[in-house]
Formats: sequence, structure tokens, C-alpha cells
Amino acid sequence: MTPRVLLIWPGTDGAAAGNFGCPQLVTMATYVRERTGAHVEIIDLYAERAFGPVDLSRVFGGPDGKGYDVIGFSCYSSFDFLKIEAVAQVARTICPDAVLCAGGYHTSARPTDFVYDGSPFDVAVVGEGERPLVKIVESVKGGAPLRNQILGSDPIEDLEELPPTDWSFLNRYRPIAKRIASQVQVYLSRGCPFDCAFCMERAKREVSWRAYSVDRALDELDRAHAFFDLTGMTVYFADALFGMRKKWRREFLQRLPAKAIPARKFWLLVRVDMIDDEDLDLFGGANCSLGFGLESGDPKHLATIRKAGRLEDYLDRMKYIAARAREKDVPWGANVIVGHPGETEATLRTSAAYLRDLFLDPAGTTGFLSVDPFRLYPGSPIDDERSAWEERFGTRFHRAEWWKDGDQEFLAEWVDPSGDLDYRRRTQLSHELLAPVLRGIRDNYVLGGSARDYFERAIDEQVENLSPRYRLHYAGRYYAWKRYLGKGKAARDELALDDDTLTLCRDLRASLLPRIAERVFPDAGARAAFADSEIGKALVKVPRERFVPIDQVTESGYDVAIGLDASGLATVSAMHAYARSFTLAGIGAGARVLDLGGGTGYGAAILAEVVGSTGKVVTVEVDPKLAETATTLVPEEVIVLSGDGLSPALLERAVELAEGRFDAVVAGFAFPDGVPQALGAVLRAGGVVVAPVASDGGQRLCRAEWDGERFVTAVFEEVYYVPYRDKAANEPARAELKQASAEPQNEPKRTKRLKVLQSEPR
Repeated sequence: MTPRVLLIWPGTDGAAAGNFGCPQLVTMATYVRERTGAHVEIIDLYAERAFGPVDLSRVFGGPDGKGYDVIGFSCYSSFDFLKIEAVAQVARTICPDAVLCAGGYHTSARPTDFVYDGSPFDVAVVGEGERPLVKIVESVKGGAPLRNQILGSDPIEDLEELPPTDWSFLNRYRPIAKRIASQVQVYLSRGCPFDCAFCMERAKREVSWRAYSVDRALDELDRAHAFFDLTGMTVYFADALFGMRKKWRREFLQRLPAKAIPARKFWLLVRVDMIDDEDLDLFGGANCSLGFGLESGDPKHLATIRKAGRLEDYLDRMKYIAARAREKDVPWGANVIVGHPGETEATLRTSAAYLRDLFLDPAGTTGFLSVDPFRLYPGSPIDDERSAWEERFGTRFHRAEWWKDGDQEFLAEWVDPSGDLDYRRRTQLSHELLAPVLRGIRDNYVLGGSARDYFERAIDEQVENLSPRYRLHYAGRYYAWKRYLGKGKAARDELALDDDTLTLCRDLRASLLPRIAERVFPDAGARAAFADSEIGKALVKVPRERFVPIDQVTESGYDVAIGLDASGLATVSAMHAYARSFTLAGIGAGARVLDLGGGTGYGAAILAEVVGSTGKVVTVEVDPKLAETATTLVPEEVIVLSGDGLSPALLERAVELAEGRFDAVVAGFAFPDGVPQALGAVLRAGGVVVAPVASDGGQRLCRAEWDGERFVTAVFEEVYYVPYRDKAANEPARAELKQASAEPQNEPKRTKRLKVLQSEPR
């Protein structure tokens, strides 16, 4: 029989999505076909999306519907784990008898994540995959497929053993390669003998540096160019460490220009303490850009994280190379890790000062800075030694197996580096200290040549990574996870004192005002004046993030409605909705306003700012627990009532507490049968109701003016609000909310301000 083998590359979103080629699988496919005679195919699930929705039944059924005997999954990154596990479940259903195996960095670090009772996988491969995959295929050919096995490590000691890479395995994607990616990956060597504490290279077990011969390496580039046409593309030498041996490195760089490969740029990772002026000349002549893992600008911290090499002059060497690269017009980049275990505020400040000197040299720079938060990677030395780091530095790993949760991007970096520096302080300092450096690089960049814009985009991306929205996203995830872990009350208390997040939210609200004005005002002059209006200023001032569930802090910075409970019947409306209603009602200083469906009091807090000390605001919420929360959040002068907003008794009480009839009534829910006539009793002559009303299966915003006897109604645009209700959400829905979060109802009570009137029987 000829075994049928399918290799799956999961692809990735985010920063790595611009790479194309999955050379690991292409090399493996070439090797396995030569050694076993198997029929091998590769599917890149990321590239597949360019053809439309991915049909996994077609993927695993194969072009003839007969399926496969062996299906191999690359779990190159821990971020791929959940995706791979889910896709493997589908593969197991479609190909129940196939041998499913997984390999890659994560599999090497955690093989038991894949081989366990009930797993869709049969085999986990530790380390390099070529020889283990041959064993798996041969087991199928021999009639005794491997099951429940962990294979490896069995590395290729001499890379010349590998047959020439056959890129035709990717023929399906050749026509779209340049449409979905700007960078092609090529491997010329394997291994890195250094032992940096944060790196998971050692998870693959074999760390010795092994390279193709220079002749073979150049031939591999020719093959890639013949297949892809590298004209205008960036070629990334994806080796863990490029050119460790000086002789190999220099011969390769001397001969590369003669190949005349029309790539826009070659990009690689090399150690700064391995190169000198001669290397820089060669790199420049070969159109190569250099990436350095600088990691920190503090020498003591470099020792802590075991950045191996000549640490005594490591940082000085980086400055020297940067200066010489500027003179030779050679582009380079340096990566630093912020918040590595053992980091303190002092080491972070020292590092930032060094980076300012390195990149903001008055003479300019041809380098860009990449700032990464520390992420706990399985299989790294620090992962193996977590307890020692916790004991030595007070490090706290909040979610050590983060890859098993859906919120991987946040959980991977949710680490308190030391007893001196927790996660939130680390994020604040990252912005305070490094954002000015990143912004300064753009103005200080002096690289010439046609690739300048490529590196300027990289600089801009790094600046964006410290932008307000990006920072608020991670702050929001922090508070959300506090809630998920049963610490919602503590999280709300912490947020109230978190000036950094509160300032972020306020600044983002201010940035929304022009768009809100466009939605509210047809007149350009009114739009321009909105930011300085009382309503505009109130929208910025009132801390919306405190009126929403603590896991919705990020969403509070957007002009969207936010649910308050599991029922879906209570919300904080979008910001423009308040601006529109309050403007339409003509609310200003000194007004008396009745706010119906007030929820946690956000609208009432805005109204209090608008009407000022001479006005009155009464807010009514049918859900007593939400009303109770409102009492803790609105200004003291706002009166909070709990009950049916259309109850005659409650309306009468509202007038009494406001010491007179209202100038305006605004509602955060839709009336089912037009504006209720009963609301006329609480309005002065000329007072208005602004509210959504049900209309032809939808809703429209209405303004109804009371002339003393009846309402004169004007109908405006379509809207979408929650419906009117005369009682709180049913208990099952409330129980679900309580179990999930136990707040916002757990806020401190100010019950003396909360008036409860039960809804009248109907």
C-alpha cells in the first residue's frame, strides 16, 4: 500500500500572519516521501481562507473523499494549542482509523497535552519531526499503526541528509502567496546552544547548531526563488540563530549577492556579541537586515535572565554596532522583553534609559525597537524553574497553563515579575518609559534606500502597541479575569483607584466626541461646538467604566450599548444615544429631569453634570439590585428610586422628591404603545418626553411635548432599545449572573438614598 499522509499547518493571525511558506512541513514532507514512498499533502489552514470558508470535511476527506492514513498537526506555538485540538477532533471523526500525530515547539514542551486517555491524538513527537514521522508511516505500512506513543528526540545531525526542499507541496497556494503574505520563511540551520531563561528552544532537546553547507544553503534560496518569485518580497531566514559559525556566516554573505535574488530584503536573527565591522559590511552588501535579541538594557537583569555571552560588554557592544550600522546604512532591530520574572521598577527604568540613549542618539538611528511583554512559554528554563523564581523574586504566574484557556493573548503575559513590580504597574511603566522612545525613533530614523518604508511600518506598529486602545484592551482583560476568578468586588475597588485606566477611558471618550457629534447633529456648526457643550463635557467626565460590569471595562471605551445582566433586558446605552436624547429634550442647567430605566445610573450621572447644582435628577430602575448599585455610583444629589417607572404612585413620589414637576422625562427603554398619557402628570406645561416607542415591528425615537392637556409628538429615526418591563428579570437569569460574577450588586450600599416602590398590580 502507499500510505496517504496529510500535514496540517494551522496558520496564525496577528503579527506572524504575514509569513508564508511553512518550511518546516515542506522539509518534512520531502523527507518522508523520499524515505517511505508515501503520498504526502500539506494544507495551510490560514492560506485556505483566501479561497473562502474552510470546509474541514473536504480537508480531511481528501480530494477523492478517501481520507488519510496519517495526519500530522504542527503545534509550532502554544497559541495554536486550542485550535489544533479542536481541528483534530474533527479529523478523528472523519478519519477514525488514521494515526493522528502532533509536533512542534509546544508538543515538544508538553507531549502529555496530546497523548492521554480520550485524546484525538495517537502520537506526540518531541523535537525534530522527520525521523519520527517516518516511523509512524512505516508502522502504518507494516499493519501495526503506532498508538498512545511519545516519540523523540531523534534529530538530524547532518542537514545534508535532508533531500532538497520540494516547494511544489504548496502548489495550491502559489497563485495567492503574494496576496496573503509579504514575507517568505526559509530555514538554513537548526539549533541554538544558548540557554536564555525565557526561550523554549531547549524544549526540542537538540540544541547544537547545525547548518546546511553554504552551497546547499544557496541552492535552497534558488529553489525558493524559482517557486515563489521572490521579487519585492522579504525573505526571513527563520533560524533560531543565524550564522553561529563565523566561517560559514561570512562565506554565505560573501556569495549571496552573486545570486542576484531580487528580494526586497533578507531578514535574520543574530547575536550582537558575535558580529563585528567586517560582518556589518557583508550584511550590508548582501541586503540583509539584522534582528538582535537585546532583551534588556539593564546589565544586572541580563544576568538574571541568563542572556548568555560576554555580558561584561554586551550593552556597550550593542551601542557600537548601532553606530557602525548607521554609518554603513544597515537596517537592524532590537527586541526587549518587559516584565520578565525578576524585573523590578529599578531595572525597567535603567533599561529604558539605555534604550533612549541607543535609539535617540542625536546622530540618528537605522534601528527600530520591538517591545514584547514577557510571556511564559512551556519548556523554557523559567517554566521548568517556576517555583525557584517565585521564591527568589516573588514572581507570580497567574495562569501557568494559559494555552488551555480561550483568552490566550492576555493570560500568556499575566505575570507579576517580582514582589516589587506587579502586572498592572509593569504595563503602566511600559507606556510611561518606552512610548516616548518608540515615538522618538520615527523622527530619528535615518535609514536610506527603498526598504525604508518597510521599517517605518514596523516602527509605527510598535507605537500602536502602546496606543490607548491597545492598553485599555489589556487593562480590561485584567479586570475581567479578576471577576472570572471571583474577585469582582476587589476589582471594582481597584479600578476606582486605577488612575492610569481611568485616564485611558476618559481620553478615549474624548476621542469619540467628533463621531458622536456626527450622529447627533446634522449641522456642521453644532458638531463643532459639541465638545464644549455641557453634554459633551459630561460624556467625557463621567467614568462610564464604573457603571458597567467589571469585565466590560474595555467595551466602555467604545460607543456601544453594554449589557448589565444575563437577562439582556438591562443595558448601559451607547454614548451617542444619551447625547441624542438629552439634546432632543433640550436639557440644560437648572432643569428637573426624570430618568426612566436608569440601570446602574450612568445616564443620571451625565444628567447631574448637565443640570448642575440648581437642577434636579431623579432616576428610576425596575431592578432593585441595579438601583442599589446606582446609589453607590451616582452623585449624592441624584435621587434613585426602584420600581415600575410608569407606576402612578412612583411618579407621584418622583415629583414630590424633585420638589416640582419635571422639565423633561427621558427613557432608556421603549414604550410599547406610544408615549403614556400618564407622564403628562409629572411634566410642567411645555415639558417634554424623549423616548423610543414601538412602531411597525421596530422602534422610533420620539419627542412628545406636553401642552397641559395632551402630548404633541414628533417622530424621528429608527432606534433599538430594550423593551419596557414592570418587574426585574426572572430569578433563573439573575441566578446565572450571580454565579458568573456576583456583581455589580455587591457594591457597598447607601440604602438611605434608595427608595423602593413595588409595581402596582396590573
